[in-house]
Parts: sequence; structure tokens; C-alpha cells
Amino acid sequence: MTKPMANGLLLLTSVLWGSGFVAIKIALDANVSSGFINFFRGILFAALAFILFHKNILKMTHKEFKVGLIAGLLNFGGFITQTIGILYTTPSNNAFISSTYVVMIPIIAWIVFQKKIPIKSIISIILCLLGMTILTGVLNKAFTFNTGDIYSLICALFYAGSIVYLGYGARIADVSVVAFMLAVIQAAGGFIFFLWDGAGQLAAVNWSAALVPLLYVGIICSFVGQTIQILAQKHTSATSAGLIMMLEGVFGSIFSIAFGYDRLTVNLFLGGTVITFSLILMEVDLQHLLDRFRRHLHSKSSM
Repeated sequence: MTKPMANGLLLLTSVLWGSGFVAIKIALDANVSSGFINFFRGILFAALAFILFHKNILKMTHKEFKVGLIAGLLNFGGFITQTIGILYTTPSNNAFISSTYVVMIPIIAWIVFQKKIPIKSIISIILCLLGMTILTGVLNKAFTFNTGDIYSLICALFYAGSIVYLGYGARIADVSVVAFMLAVIQAAGGFIFFLWDGAGQLAAVNWSAALVPLLYVGIICSFVGQTIQILAQKHTSATSAGLIMMLEGVFGSIFSIAFGYDRLTVNLFLGGTVITFSLILMEVDLQHLLDRFRRHLHSKSSM
């Protein structure tokens, strides 16, 4: 698989995850607790992964178990802190603060793997954050840092660690095994949080409204989306993966508009445009274009 193909798959993952914001919102509005959402999507994800990939999963090595365990813990940490965070802060604050993982990824990669941060990546990251600032409109509001914002910041740290580690782990472990471990950790962690703060909520759940969104986040967002993510991260850099997957916020806004939760605004259009431009900049080989331009000028001057 080429890097452009891998990045295309990560773009698809961003679309699927963006649609998940609306599904989770519907489930939360139907009185489903954040713990149960994560438990349900995890157990469904694990069941599907085992049905389809049981031959590989049953031959899991100790190294693959370790990779899957660490990746699963980091991944679940991001899921649960983001879900809790959105209960105590505004959606725009949650989206913006969570998206700061794009800044943390190259820093973590530099600290852990001694990977230098290219200037192009720094510019792309700055543009990406500028786009998210415009998209969420946080500068137009009285920005206060509360409990939900702290959870959102912790979420960003978990997501950054997860993406960096998957960039390494996906190369040395079977994709299906890592996907299964992500699912198992999510189901187990979600069940613990469900028993802690949501068990008494079950009787109040509107299951007719909650079931379809729960199935959607379990099958489409988790099983399909995360399996594609793990596969694609074998063939691209952690920084590129982080920038592309940050588009889930843009797609989340688009789906929110489509389902009537939000309306189309200038902020959404401009913010989405800036984020998209930052991704294009990240993927363009500027040195190659500059060399071609110099050769073109040289050939003209020699005529």
C-alpha cells in the first residue's frame, strides 16, 4: 500500500468518526451513559473482529498482546475522557481542546523515537489549529477552562499517544490482533465505567432511540473505522495520520448540520477550508516543487 492510499483510508476513517459524533449525541440524549456507550461499541467491535479474524487472534503472540494492550489502553483513555468531557463543557471547547493532539503527536514522536519535526509539519499543524479555532468559534466566546476542558485536554494527550504508538505497533503486529485488543480494552473499560456511574440509568434509557446509534458506532465507527486506521497507519507517518484524522471535527460539523443539530456558518466553511489546506500542504513535496521551479528558471535563462 502506498502512502497516498493509506492517507485516503485515514480520510475515510475521519468521515466515519465524524458521523459518530451525531450517533453518540443521539445515544446520550436517549439517557445512555458514556460508560455503556463505550462498553457496547467495544463488545460489538470485539465480537465482529473475533468472528472474522479468529484464526489470527487465536495465534496471538506475546509481543502482539503487549502492543494491543498498550494501544487499547491509550485508545480507551481518549474515548472515555472525551465522552465525559463533552458532558461538562461546550461542544466547541471539547472539539477544539481535543484537537490539540495534532500538536502533541510530533513532540511525542520526537521524544520517544527521536524523529525530527520538519518545518512543513510545524506550518501544517499551526494552520490546522487555526482552522479548528475558526471552526469552533472559541475566540468569539468567553473561553473558560473548567472540569470538562481538563478532561478534553487529557483526551488529547491519550489520542496523541495512541496515534504515535499505533504508528509503531501496527508495523510489528497483525492488524486484526491489534484491532481485537483495542475492542476488548474498550469493552472492559467501558463496563467498569458503566458499573461506576451508569448502571442505575438503564431503566431510563429510551432503547427505541438509542439502539440504532449504538449499533452504528459499534459496527461502523469502531469495527470498520478503527480497523482501517490500524491498517493505514502501517504505511504513513504519525504526524500525517494525526492531521488527517483531525478532519473528524469538520465531518462531525457537517453531519451535525445534516441532522439538524447545527446550521451552516461562515466559521464552518472558513475553518474547514484552512484545515483542508493544511493537509494538502502536509502531503505536497515542497522541495520537489522548488527544485522543478529552479530547473524551469534555469532552462529559460539558458535559452
